Amino acid sequence: MAHMALYRKYRPKTFSEVVGQKVVVESLKNQIAAGKIGHAFLFTGTRGTGKTSCAKIFAKAINCQHNHNGEPCLQCDVCKGIENESVYDVTEMDAASNNSVEDIRDILSEVMYLPVMAKYKVYIIDEVHMLSTAAFNALLKTLEEPPAHVVFILATTELHKVPATILSRCQRYDFNKLSIEEIGEALMYIADCEDIELSQSAARTIASLADGAMRDAASILDTCLSRGNVINDDIVADVAGISKQEEILNLADCMIKKDLPSALQEILLLEQRSVDIKRLCEELITHFRNLLLANLPKSTYQLLNVSPEKFEKIKIQAETTNHVFIQTALSAFTTAFESISKGQNAKISLDIAIYTLCNTQVVPVSVVPASQEQRPAAPAPKQQAAPQSQQEKIIPFAQWLNTIDIVGTVDKPLYSLLKGSKAYLYNNIVYIDGHEALNNYLRGNREAASIVKQAIQQACGKMHNIGGYKNIADKFEQPKSDGLEDILSLRNSGVEVNIND
Repeated sequence: MAHMALYRKYRPKTFSEVVGQKVVVESLKNQIAAGKIGHAFLFTGTRGTGKTSCAKIFAKAINCQHNHNGEPCLQCDVCKGIENESVYDVTEMDAASNNSVEDIRDILSEVMYLPVMAKYKVYIIDEVHMLSTAAFNALLKTLEEPPAHVVFILATTELHKVPATILSRCQRYDFNKLSIEEIGEALMYIADCEDIELSQSAARTIASLADGAMRDAASILDTCLSRGNVINDDIVADVAGISKQEEILNLADCMIKKDLPSALQEILLLEQRSVDIKRLCEELITHFRNLLLANLPKSTYQLLNVSPEKFEKIKIQAETTNHVFIQTALSAFTTAFESISKGQNAKISLDIAIYTLCNTQVVPVSVVPASQEQRPAAPAPKQQAAPQSQQEKIIPFAQWLNTIDIVGTVDKPLYSLLKGSKAYLYNNIVYIDGHEALNNYLRGNREAASIVKQAIQQACGKMHNIGGYKNIADKFEQPKSDGLEDILSLRNSGVEVNIND
């Protein structure tokens, strides 16, 4: 006998079996119990939240010969016939593949006929937003003046695509994403019924991956069963292609310690396990968000939505860093995630985020009290000026800002590294004056260096090689500063500076 997918086997057959959606379920049951059945309903919400299941339960309940308090009995001929799809008075149509006006007209040509076995003819149209404009117009006429024996249930994941004229003629019910707790409890119930040894932590991990969809959670659990009936966090991580808890903690620890080689080694190990880079960015965003919350007074594992054991490990790591670094990490990985979503190279985007965190010194402004008297640091010894003929060859590269803008249209993470940098032209080479993370990245990444060179050529019409400004710093005397920039910098750091003297 072929294996039946868990999401089909445990699809709810009564309202009491529906996971979550308490408000929707109670409203529908009350309407059935009172005998005040509407003629058109619109169920909207993300995938896997129970829209179609509730539609079929509703169809059974309004036609059930012995319904009790709005629930179908599942024992009468009508309930059994609807369940095994032998009662033709209930029709289910997928508008994603049947979206033409002819498909709707086929349905509408039947609505005038009385039901054969049931009390109501029920038409369930899934993904209704996929109907063509002509099909919507054909449906609208029947929704305005439907026969008393007909009920339409429209389901959609994209409410904004449904015409307002259709919306105004339907009772609307919103299906919310399920919580991790709701999905986790349902998974443990399935595991108990199927004799599966599923850990609470693994159930929560699956629930988190499902993103509020019970159907997706059941499918992930089904996939995990390919590894046996004992399922823990490590098996879920391997099957789903996500990072294990210890791997995320170790990677974050490397970045907190500014240990770039170890961080890159952790990434290499994750790549060898075929971990999805985009999903890894999401996991790192979630982890650093958890570090931020773990540092709050009276923080709990419920606030982070993790297990107590995982919370203790996060709490320990959170104590080794500060909120400024965490915010920088969140910004870096969010930028990387957005770049990957737009089609940028995933590995490069992640590398830039890690380079930035491991090389940028983040110091909270609050460590320099405004009331504390401080003196500006002594100026660095003035370098000996180069001969006039040599100074004339080293000039600011006039097209550098244009170059940065061009890079921004190609590679957003690289653009964020280049912003604020300067460049000088000397002996046909563009020397880039930026922070160390940028210099390290360009030295070690040929693809990024090539992007910069091409942008330079596009900006000025000529190909130039690139180099680091340190290579020519001893040949170029910077113009003398009147100190205003230093004063403003100190003020921005919170130092009181009096310039009236």
